[in-house]
Amino acid sequence: MQSIVGNSILDQYFDETTMSLHIKANRPMTVKKWSPAWRKPVKLDVISKEDTYKLIDTLFKEVEDRDDWFLEIDRSLSKVIQLWPYRIVIVYPPLSDGLEMTIVKPVKRLTITDYDLAPEVMDLLQNKAKGILISGSPWSGKTTFAQALVDLYEESEQVIKTIESPRDLLVSDDVVQYSFTYWSHEEIRDILLLSRPDYTVYDEVRNKNDFQLYKDLRLTGIGLIGVIHATKPIDGIQRFIGNIELGIIPQVVDTVIYIDKWKIAEIYHLHLAVKVPEWMMSDDLARPVVQVKSFLTKQPAYEIYTFGEQVVVIPLDGEWSKDKKRSGVSHYAKQAIQQKLEQVLPCDFLLRVGTNDIHLYVPEAYKGRIIGKSGATINELEKSLWLSINVKTFDEAPLAEIQIDMQKWRNEVTLQFPPGYARETIQLLIEDDVFTTQADQHGLVSIKKKNIINRIQKKWFVVVDSKKL
Repeated sequence: MQSIVGNSILDQYFDETTMSLHIKANRPMTVKKWSPAWRKPVKLDVISKEDTYKLIDTLFKEVEDRDDWFLEIDRSLSKVIQLWPYRIVIVYPPLSDGLEMTIVKPVKRLTITDYDLAPEVMDLLQNKAKGILISGSPWSGKTTFAQALVDLYEESEQVIKTIESPRDLLVSDDVVQYSFTYWSHEEIRDILLLSRPDYTVYDEVRNKNDFQLYKDLRLTGIGLIGVIHATKPIDGIQRFIGNIELGIIPQVVDTVIYIDKWKIAEIYHLHLAVKVPEWMMSDDLARPVVQVKSFLTKQPAYEIYTFGEQVVVIPLDGEWSKDKKRSGVSHYAKQAIQQKLEQVLPCDFLLRVGTNDIHLYVPEAYKGRIIGKSGATINELEKSLWLSINVKTFDEAPLAEIQIDMQKWRNEVTLQFPPGYARETIQLLIEDDVFTTQADQHGLVSIKKKNIINRIQKKWFVVVDSKKL
């Protein structure tokens, strides 16, 4: 571990545990510290507006004699300066309600040996992983680990370049650092594709253009080390879903390293396979599946695949592994099916999801129309959902055999359900329609819609046994 000194006027405000300094004119300065966990911010002396301007002027004079700084953003009301190792953000009124500065500095610089990695992890990083995604929450140590990887690859004489905004990675002079401040995504892509570095560090991947550039670079064979914000190990992968095609995600990101409190907490390996997803039974349901496996425990953690028109991320560990009898496609997939059917069906319906098929309950008058001539309509729907569909009528739907106390008021009907229905979703069948509502903490349902009240009084209703759906 190396201590970091900037040889600047700012050094007086920072020690080995100080992460950032926050200045607002005529207010007490605040410093945030870390070691080995978050500490309560520390208040310093009040700094006047004149002294704040004086500090800013001193910094601009200081950088005139240095070549390790960049003016990353230069707008009339805001400036961002990278002065090794400090990132300085200056905001002027009226953009802010007072003159302010924020100065951020890395707490420490680690080498790869400081992480005490197992030999198989070192082999993964040095010889196998080419699309690496480093994820974690803010101040977890993501960038610090990325810098350690850069040093590791430099030792083996790899050509390294970085993409940063601002350029705050602490790397050697041999590493070329690019910034979107002066270059567009397209220009940086063209330069990197022509120069073909062995590895490119992308700090940070945020928006759709970033994901697209990350994909383009990786698919040409350039090694990528992306840094991304994520609160859980799986979140980094999920942020790629929708931004690039699902089937190529394992080609773009083959390894996810989750950093927590400056340590590697999890490593995921991604692989694409054509298989029947877990919890499904029929061979007819085989499809491309992104398998996410823990490199540390060697256990499968997630499966990602399309279901209908949606992408679902299904956990394979924890509570899921304890209940093999759960519906094969889980409630995540059931939601996707529900949304798909709501778009194409001409009537209300009830849905029960099985391990390899679904039971669709519809009004008697619509059954033939939904099945279609010789089953043509339902066959098309089955192909789009990758599931067998059994069409039934509302008369065959599972009903709850319970006593309900109904009270009629002038503009309201209340239904009192048994205690087990407290805060539960209630589905009522009123002729050919499904009425969905929510019971309160006492199992009471209040209905105020005039048309529903009239239909209940004329036609009555039955309660669907939702536990059997």
